[in-house]
Amino acid sequence: MTSSNTDSDSDEVEFLHETYKGKEVITLQDEFEHANDTEQTSRNYSSPSMIGFRLLDLPAELRIHVYSFLIPHNMEITFERYGWSSSNEPDWTTNAFRKDEDVSYKIGSNPYYKNTKVRRYNHFTVETQLFRVSKFVSNETKSVMYGSNTYNFTVHGNSMWPKSLRSPFVFGPLGHPDRLPLLRNLRSIHIDVIPDVDSHWAVKRQRSRLEYLVEILKEHADDTDQKSLLQDLKADFQLVSQDKMKRMLRDRPTWQQVVKPSIPEDTGKFMFGLESLASLRGIRDVEINGLPEWYTKCLQLAIQGKGGDIQETDWPLVEVKRRANGKRRSSKKLFVSIRKWHQPTLDWKEFAERNDITTPADIDKFWADET
Repeated sequence: MTSSNTDSDSDEVEFLHETYKGKEVITLQDEFEHANDTEQTSRNYSSPSMIGFRLLDLPAELRIHVYSFLIPHNMEITFERYGWSSSNEPDWTTNAFRKDEDVSYKIGSNPYYKNTKVRRYNHFTVETQLFRVSKFVSNETKSVMYGSNTYNFTVHGNSMWPKSLRSPFVFGPLGHPDRLPLLRNLRSIHIDVIPDVDSHWAVKRQRSRLEYLVEILKEHADDTDQKSLLQDLKADFQLVSQDKMKRMLRDRPTWQQVVKPSIPEDTGKFMFGLESLASLRGIRDVEINGLPEWYTKCLQLAIQGKGGDIQETDWPLVEVKRRANGKRRSSKKLFVSIRKWHQPTLDWKEFAERNDITTPADIDKFWADET
């Protein structure tokens, strides 16, 4: 402990601002009025027959160090679906890799690993029983699991069953209804946005999926009991084919080191599919890759909650006639927006000018009337 205060309760409060291996140590609940939980839990495990020593009598930084041998830490964790269970729920493979390492680790005890060549030193078993020892230990161990790791989610443009536009599978196994509240505990998220479908469906699906992702994160961030701890958001946009996407996800550590996000000429057809991220406000550290510089600056500023609100583009409506129930002689009149699938819904030009962000000379093309 760095604090000179000898009072045990003060030390416990000071621990909240400590760092371990460059990461701020946090707890996941603000209910520290029960400061005696530590003493009570230690008392429960005071018998030598139950435990060899009193873990909770150790300084906080030593307890966190012990947890790091039992819980993944300082890793980027990714999810990949490998099949379906008998209850029509997806089965997930959880992979992780440490920074500056090429070795990919398998996380958990997924039965998928039994028939593969996953070696023991490439497998990390998560001792989740620690989450059930006590409320105090659960808070500390979850702070390692969800606070020190970066969680990677992939938003692609392919259809998904059974909910294609608002699918919880975006979150991998964390998308299960019972696990969605855990998303409030994540401090670092990395989103790969990969259209991989050269059509308007890619943009429509990604708009809706990112909107759903933000909606869920905000839903639990607005929880009156527990606030979101998200502080670090990274989004990589990459135009690739479906086959290449699968290869990249399968060999993710090598891909991250070799392939750098590029900006192809046709990025403008897909980039506004990321507009939904702008409603995720107040994130401290934001990094966006693979988009034009001016748009990247606008998104980063908006997600950080700076630069003011973004106005919606007031697209004109036109009257059209459409067949009713597929009948040739029966039609009805509708008013629809003239906005095309690849055009923005928000006025990024006005936002950029208001925040002194240099825009390209031909920026008006994104709002041009193509009717």
